[in-house]
Amino acid sequence: MMKSLKEGTYYSRYRAAATRFEIIGCIVALAAVFLHVIFGRGLLTVSLFLVAIGAFLLIIGGSSLRPHNMVKAFAQQCTNDPCLESAQGLLEAIRSSRKIRLVQKSINDVNFAIEVYECLDDADAELIQQLRDAVAEHIVKKAF
Repeated sequence: MMKSLKEGTYYSRYRAAATRFEIIGCIVALAAVFLHVIFGRGLLTVSLFLVAIGAFLLIIGGSSLRPHNMVKAFAQQCTNDPCLESAQGLLEAIRSSRKIRLVQKSINDVNFAIEVYECLDDADAELIQQLRDAVAEHIVKKAF
């Protein structure tokens, strides 16, 4: 059975994975707190270790969902594996926020990813134009 286009895009899978990281991180951290409440100091080391793991997963998931990190991740994906799906993922990541502040190096990376995709024989000209329009509309240069 075919999945819907929105369900199977790189962008939606990326967001789902980052959200799973956040949820699992919260669950692990809460489990550590419950262990500490139930067993007290007897399992303090285990509780602290689990809290650290949970916090790490939560931070990874949360930072992956930040718009500027999504755009940079998809630009890198499109540069390393230029294809229709990665270019569409980049477009969705750019359009995910009204304004995305990027430093000049990241803006250059996004433009390079678009150029790499454009060099493909089967590149979609309409998608390339949508990418360029989205960059002009949504990406703002950040000083540092």
